[in-house]
Amino acid sequence: MKFAAPLKMQKEESAITKVLGKAKYFGIFDDESNEMKVIVNEDPTGPAIFSVLHALGVDAVLTPHAGPGAVKAAMGLGIALFYCGDERKTLPEAVSEFKAQGYPQITPENFHLYR
Repeated sequence: MKFAAPLKMQKEESAITKVLGKAKYFGIFDDESNEMKVIVNEDPTGPAIFSVLHALGVDAVLTPHAGPGAVKAAMGLGIALFYCGDERKTLPEAVSEFKAQGYPQITPENFHLYR
C-alpha cells in the first residue's frame, strides 16, 4: 500500500504539516518496500495534488486536516483520507501507527471534525 502525507520540508524525516492541498511537499511511503520519497507540490492551490498522488499510485493520505474540496477530490480518485492526529510525527511513524491501531477515515459526512 502507498501512503502520502503533506510535509513541512523537502526531507524524508520532515514532520507532517497541518495544511493539506497547499503543502509545498508530500511524502510518499510504500509500506511493502519501506521506501519513501518526497515530491514537490507543483500546484499548491488546493486539491490538484490528488491527481498527482493518484498517478503515483497512492492509496491513502494521512493528514491532520482536510476540507471539503480535498475530501471530494481524493474520494473521486479512489484515495482514502485518514486523520493522523495533531502531534508531531513523520510519515513512516504515522504509517506505523496506522497499521498498529488505525486512524479514523475522513469522509464527506465527518470532514468538519478535521478542519
